[in-house]
Amino acid sequence: QQITDAVQTTADGIGGSDNVSGDVQDANSIAIDTARAVAEKVARLNGVYIDPETDVEFGKRYQDSGGTFHMVWGENAKPYNVVKVTARKDNATEGQPDSRLQLFFAGFMSEKTAAVTTSAIAFIEARDIVLVLDYSGSMSYDSEFDAMSSYRLGKSAVEANLDDIWETLVDSGATYSDSGKLKFPATGYGKINSEVGTYISSTNDDYIYRALDLDEEDSSGNLKYPFPQEGKNYYGNLNGEPSGNTNKNLWKNYIKWVRSDGTVKNYGYRKKYGYRTLMGYLIEQRKLNSQSEDLWRAPIYPFNAMKEGVTLFTEFLSGLEFGDHIGLVTYDDTSRIQSVLNEQGISESVDLGDELITNRYSDIDTIQRHKQASHYAPYTGMGYGIKDARELLQSHGRAGARPTILVMTDGNANRSPSGWSLPGSWDWDDVADFDDDGQSDYSTNDRHKQYAFWQAVEAAKLGYTVHTMTVGEGADRSLMQAMAKACNGICIDAPGGATIEDMKSQLLTAFGKIAANVPPAKLLADPESDY
Repeated sequence: QQITDAVQTTADGIGGSDNVSGDVQDANSIAIDTARAVAEKVARLNGVYIDPETDVEFGKRYQDSGGTFHMVWGENAKPYNVVKVTARKDNATEGQPDSRLQLFFAGFMSEKTAAVTTSAIAFIEARDIVLVLDYSGSMSYDSEFDAMSSYRLGKSAVEANLDDIWETLVDSGATYSDSGKLKFPATGYGKINSEVGTYISSTNDDYIYRALDLDEEDSSGNLKYPFPQEGKNYYGNLNGEPSGNTNKNLWKNYIKWVRSDGTVKNYGYRKKYGYRTLMGYLIEQRKLNSQSEDLWRAPIYPFNAMKEGVTLFTEFLSGLEFGDHIGLVTYDDTSRIQSVLNEQGISESVDLGDELITNRYSDIDTIQRHKQASHYAPYTGMGYGIKDARELLQSHGRAGARPTILVMTDGNANRSPSGWSLPGSWDWDDVADFDDDGQSDYSTNDRHKQYAFWQAVEAAKLGYTVHTMTVGEGADRSLMQAMAKACNGICIDAPGGATIEDMKSQLLTAFGKIAANVPPAKLLADPESDY
């Protein structure tokens, strides 16, 4: 219990750490002295003697590649997830706390006392955790112009974020796949050369295109300022540096948006052609990875906060070393298991092969860090993601590991199979009565939400724990709280705040709490062989 308490306490303050793995291991070590003292106290209260220095041992329970569990003890086993307590009455000297046990029939036997020793081993189960992450279009809403509302983040906060996005893309040094030219030059594109932008009053897109010098060519006859994103074809290959009418139309679509979009006008940027409106256009109008291949590099919110949270989550598990494995499922219009990173224009690559639930934490992190909001599609098919997670645990979960699903969203489920409906035997009073009064505490007539809830309950029927996480003001908290309660999990809420930093801090803490939510310790039935 002391080990799990220490791990969970560490999670509360882990968000700002530069060494998450080390902090977790330190917490594990600090818990050892407390655990020894508690074991000695409990034994004494029960009339049993233990020496806390020699009779309380710590070790690690782990599973080898063949699926067999083993235990190792001592300093080399850190960080610990197993404790063994040995109680003794074997001291030949009478009157001591550990004196040999007096025999009731001593007068009829040659031996008046007997040495008694017994031990018990408790361990913390390893978990198979599948992350089910929201990749819908709303995961970029806090970096869009509409978030400038005084009821949301406010104008100055979003402007600062758009500037940060531009500077991050400039610093990335991203180049076109065929020409090697910088996509985001620090000097901008002709007269698109400042944050606020160049004001041009005209409503003629061709005129504005020329007035911004976007038609200029270099001495070799090549465009000086091609549109900064190539896009991808049907097969996922980059299209190359935009040219000709394709390039002109890409720029004209941006121009039309800046001069005619109502939200852009509301916040003072109508007809202002600069870095902020260019970033806003890419994020709002060309957010798919097939349209804008480099947005994964940028701090777009709340998606970037989720990415940082998953990174912390993997670092926490790495430091914990409790034998946890993780898998990654993402959802939008549909869902998919993420196991490969092999994309043109990205130097890193990952292939998990059949290790779809794995302890290759850094590889899972690498995959998710190269994704962006609405990477594949814009909608929210939460139920599809939960279904994939359940089936993944069924096919790749380890015997002896605790199956766990974490479902994260910032919005509302709005996709489900055509024609699907709850089974006729479904009764909300049975599955959502959390206070045992015979009446359901949650129900919904929305088919998409029903599908997500039903998939989670199907997982719970298999003994899987389903945790949920909500982020931002638009998240469906009622659904996610009910889902966690119905599936023996916890719901953690990151409501957002006045700043993007508030949101980031909340999500880091939330992912840390999930990582630290280790199962209660279990006793081994046979300490000698039941590993």
